[in-house]
Amino acid sequence: MVLVSEISLGGESALLRSWEKACSGKDVVLPPAGTNYLDSVRASTAAFIESAGHELVSINNEGIRNYVNRFDYDKFVKYVKQVNGWTHKLPLVFDNMAQELNLIALLDLLQFGSGYRKELHTATGRGASDTIRFGCISMHISQTLIDAKGLQALTLGDISQHFDIPLFGDERPMAQGSSAVMVSQASELRPLAECILGCLQDTGKRLELGGYSSLADFIIKMCTEKPSAAHLVEMLANAFPSLRDVAQIEDHQVYLFKKAQLMAYDVCQRFGKTDKMFAFNDIEQLTLFADNVVPAMMQHHGLILPNKNIIAKIENSQPLSLPETTAMRAASIVAAQMVVDYANGHSSAATKCEIPINQATLDNFWWHEGKEPDLRVLSRLIYKDTVYF
Repeated sequence: MVLVSEISLGGESALLRSWEKACSGKDVVLPPAGTNYLDSVRASTAAFIESAGHELVSINNEGIRNYVNRFDYDKFVKYVKQVNGWTHKLPLVFDNMAQELNLIALLDLLQFGSGYRKELHTATGRGASDTIRFGCISMHISQTLIDAKGLQALTLGDISQHFDIPLFGDERPMAQGSSAVMVSQASELRPLAECILGCLQDTGKRLELGGYSSLADFIIKMCTEKPSAAHLVEMLANAFPSLRDVAQIEDHQVYLFKKAQLMAYDVCQRFGKTDKMFAFNDIEQLTLFADNVVPAMMQHHGLILPNKNIIAKIENSQPLSLPETTAMRAASIVAAQMVVDYANGHSSAATKCEIPINQATLDNFWWHEGKEPDLRVLSRLIYKDTVYF
């Protein structure tokens, strides 16, 4: 028997098309230079939900007040501490700070693939986030070069090997009634592997063109220039399309910048206490890192109210459209700010809490809460054609 693949491992143009399709924000107009990008996220999401997005997802004001009044601050502190500590607990040895920073930045750069959650669990027993962690650790342990040049040299086979993502699926006879020659079809996870590769290759190329040796080199130079979360988010979004998390919905530019904000947050959490260039004074101004988990938790808690069509799609594991997905993510950011404002303005427990109540810490809390066994089973939104979450 001969096994023939219908799709080769090569095909740079095909890979580019796959990544470009998912990198929908690459051609959008970004806020003017010097604009506070965190303010742009708040303003654009609020404007979208107040207008076109309101028909898709609405904010439950009464639900927000009720939620804050019964908020479990002890569990909040426990969960946020656990999430904040992940950068200190990588089971790896690093030669220097820059090498560690580079790996953490790559982990955040690749925080997407949530739409393939079901397929990943079936194929590997891991979800999207654990798949990315597994792959990045594998590259580090195997001493795979992940600087600017090394990222460009990666192949689809490398991604499949390191991230444990199958490229080929079921086999079928090439000719009916004969098993002499079998054809292997593309795996349903292959598009995810292609997007990971496209993201890494494009980032490496842009780093080299900009004169940066690695993603860590870029971050260090931006933070030396100005130690600010908003500044780092602005520089990352402008430099790398894979971090340009913006949705164009009719005449609305909706800025989200999930991964760029997450990168700023994790860099500050890991290195902010030991190096002043990463001690961002504006870290509490970051917004929610809107993905698929946190909106599900906010819907569960009655903070956001999707319309019937969206609810039906989520419950039946059907993919949402880009406007529906954007509305879920944008509404989560708007509602989270309302939780922050109400808690800090009306709850003495919030003002006395060991950990400040802001959008980033709420994100950590809800993300961890979504991993509880009873809540992990909640249906989440599905959107596959993206490299942003």
